Order: sequence, then C-alpha cells, then structure tokens
Amino acid sequence: MTDQLFKKIFLMFGLLSIFCSSGLTQGPDADGLLMGKPTDIVFSDDFESDSVCDRWGFRAYYSVEDGTLKRTSYKPDEAARSFLKDIVYRDVIIRFDFRFEGATEIRLMTGGGGGYNAVTQIFPEHFQVNTAKRKNEFNPSQLGDCAFKFKRGVWHTMTIEFNGDEVVSHVDGENFVLGRHPIVNTERTYLAFQVEGGAASFDNFFMWKSEPRSSWDSVRTKRLLEQTRRGSAFKRNAKEEYDLIYMNLKDRLSRTDSVYRQIVARHAEIEGKMKIDFPSANQSHKELAKRIASTKKEMRKENPRFKEMEQSFNRSRRAIKDYVHSMFPELDELPKQKYYWKYEECLVELADDAKLLSLIKYADQAEKRLHASFPEAFQDIEILVDERKLSQTRLKSNEDYRALRNQIAESNRAVEAYLFKQEPRLAELSESRMAIIKSKK
Repeated sequence: MTDQLFKKIFLMFGLLSIFCSSGLTQGPDADGLLMGKPTDIVFSDDFESDSVCDRWGFRAYYSVEDGTLKRTSYKPDEAARSFLKDIVYRDVIIRFDFRFEGATEIRLMTGGGGGYNAVTQIFPEHFQVNTAKRKNEFNPSQLGDCAFKFKRGVWHTMTIEFNGDEVVSHVDGENFVLGRHPIVNTERTYLAFQVEGGAASFDNFFMWKSEPRSSWDSVRTKRLLEQTRRGSAFKRNAKEEYDLIYMNLKDRLSRTDSVYRQIVARHAEIEGKMKIDFPSANQSHKELAKRIASTKKEMRKENPRFKEMEQSFNRSRRAIKDYVHSMFPELDELPKQKYYWKYEECLVELADDAKLLSLIKYADQAEKRLHASFPEAFQDIEILVDERKLSQTRLKSNEDYRALRNQIAESNRAVEAYLFKQEPRLAELSESRMAIIKSKK
C-alpha cells in the first residue's frame, strides 16, 4: 500500500488521527507533486484509532474495519457520504489511498463559500474534475478528464492540489487533470468521500498546507499542452459531447459575456413572472419538498396532538433499538464508526425473531396512524408533481398562461441561438443528440 513510510513516521510522533497545527513540515516527496510544495500538516488519519468517529461523520453506509474506512453494502445504490468534521482549508495538498470493491463511482467532495466547489470524480476507467453550481454566481463545469484503469481490489493513490483558483488531481504525476476556475479560489469548510454503486475502501488520508513551486508557471504550460493533446478520456456519443460543451459554455459565458448574461436574465425574469402568476403549475421538486417539510415543522410546533403522536412513534422505534441491544450487548461498547453498520447486521440476524417482528409491526402501525391523522404533513411528493402537471394541463386554455409559455419558449430559443453562435459544434450535434434522446423514450 502506498505512503506506508509516511504513515509509520507520523505514528512515531503520535500525530496521526488528530488535527495538527505544529511546525511539522514533512510531507510527500516533492517529485510526486505537480503544483505545490507541502508546508505544515493540517490533518491526517490512518483510521486505526477508536476515535475516528470524532473526526468523520458516520452512518450505516460506512464502517471502519482493519484500519480502513469502508463503504459498506448498506443500500449500495445510494450515493452515500462520510464527511470530515470541523475542517477549514484553502491552499492545500490532499492525498489518500482508495480501492474499488464494487463501487461504480467515488468522489472527493470539497465545499466552502456558500456551497460545493471542486469535486474529483473517480470511475473504474477514468477520473475527472468538476466544479459546482453556486446560486446565480457560477454554473457547473468540467475542468477535464483523464483515462486510467483503476483495477478492482487494488489500492491506488489520488493526490489533489489546490492553489488560488487552480486545482490539479493526479494519480502518479503523469495521469492528471489540471484546471482553473474562480469558484476554487475560496476558503473551504467541507470535505467528504462519496461512494455510489457498491463498496470501496479508503486509507492514509493526509492534508498539508501548500505553496506554489517556483517552477509551476513553466510546468503548468507543459501540462496544459499535454492535457489538450491527449483529448477526452473516453469516446462520447453526440448527446454526451453536446451536453459537455453546452455545460462548459454556459459557465464560461455567464462569467465573461455581458450579452449572454442579459439574455439569460430576460429568460429568468419571464420564468419568475410565471411562478408568481401561476404558482400551482410551476413549483419545482425542491420547492414541493420544502413545502412538505415546512408544514411538518409548523405542526410539530403548534399542534400538541401531532407532537404527542410523533413522540409515540419515536418511542416505538426506540423500543426496537433497545431490543436489538438487549440481544447483542456488545453494541453498547462499539465506537460509532463500527456501530451503525454492525447494528444493521444484527437486524438481519434477527430477521425471523418474533419479538422484533412484533415491535416493528407496532412501530409501523404508529407511523400509519400519524400519517393518517396528519396527511398534509406527509404528502407524497410524486402525487404533488402529478397535481402540478394536472394544473398545467388545465391552464392550457388560459390566455395569460399561454402567452407566458410562448414568451418563455421564445427567450429559451434566444439563449440557445446565442450559444450555437458562440460554439457552432452544438448545432452540428443537435440533431444526433435529439435522435439519441428519442430512442430512449
């Protein structure tokens, strides 16, 4: 496994698994870095101690086994995260070992300044660096991708270097993605591993403060040329190529082109008026979910009967947990990083236990009574989506609604026409893209 030498050194000094603010400056071999040189260590973890849960957020999706952080088989198709607590960083070098064990995707998520910023996304046959959307300030983009076969069951090391508005992610210094974006130039307060599609493991996590190498300007020029020459990490079909060009162009123009911003602002203004004039037909999925959550919060605050029934339901769930603990007393002694997944395993072992099944049935009945008594607090969002569609259908005969729909379509065509003018390749791909979309319906 890589970086074992560093792991042993830090263990000797008792520095692994704690936050460090000392003058320790030893870091990775400079020959293995591209942009920066390490100074002080910010954080490191070998996932060996029982206090891992004090530093990383855990649920049943993750567990610590044999000194590694593991994405468990709990709900494998869900995108699940384990996040680093109480971290603040900016210009740093991040390095960690990882291993695919069935997962289809691994991400190292970073965020700060009001949302996510740079994400290193790793697939079995390539990796890429993306930037996120931040309200009306930035659109999402992809800074680049790189082909690399990450063999299942084999440990690999990813290094991610941040400096100012630049980021470079690389496997060995030769396989890399380099890019720059203003969203990267911020203080970061969020970091998480995300795994989807199956199991994966992580180990030897390090973060060092960094400063740029004196040779970086010349290295950057050389590496950017290499990145351009090697092309895409994989062959994209017409839809995939169109979507990538479209996304990156929107991001670039929104930051650099005042004419484009005016066209988009006009489109947003008309859509805003549509929301105000016809709210029942224009609430987004997110807005509908917020409405349900707000109703539930208000009932919890104002309705004593709701609060009482919810507490009764919570007690019934607690009874299940207490019973599982009575059958497996060792759960009481487990640290959190092992507890949640072990608890799920115990539930499986008790799948045919009559007492547990009785407690689960009672809890289900309590939940059904709560939902039946206060249906407005537990509305099915898909039903609300269907109601939104029905409202849109009924409004088709409304002249004001139709006029606004036509204005939105016209402004959308204006946005598209401007994008096509800036990047003719979009027009070339448009017909083939639509054919792919229609073939999948």
